[in-house]
Amino acid sequence: MGSYLRGQIAEMANVNMATLRYYENHGLIPSPPRSESGYRLYPADVLTRIEFIKNAKLCGFTLKEIKKALTNSADGSISIQQFIDFIDRKVVGINQEIAAKEQTKQMLAELKNNLQSTHKQPEVQGVLQILHMDS
Repeated sequence: MGSYLRGQIAEMANVNMATLRYYENHGLIPSPPRSESGYRLYPADVLTRIEFIKNAKLCGFTLKEIKKALTNSADGSISIQQFIDFIDRKVVGINQEIAAKEQTKQMLAELKNNLQSTHKQPEVQGVLQILHMDS
């Protein structure tokens, strides 16, 4: 496997160079060795790592969570079952976010209905007065 310059790796991974720098500065990808002239020379396997990071982000994991998983997997301190448990906790969190958004959506629908009603509830009348939207 060859070595690639930062711009080449960024293009191959379909990320910009600032993202690559960020990942390197925050320990998501290892700092590559440098050539005699000082250029960073990334090994090809960094592409697999970047692809993992991109996929994990799409699944809703934060960069902090991704770094922790990468660090723990590198030193062998995480098992498949622990990773599955982490995924399950992530799903529970997403379900809670969905429930909260559904509740907000329902509240907005009720507010809209109350605003469109010819017989507005007293609370809605109060809100309209505060907003100087008496109708």
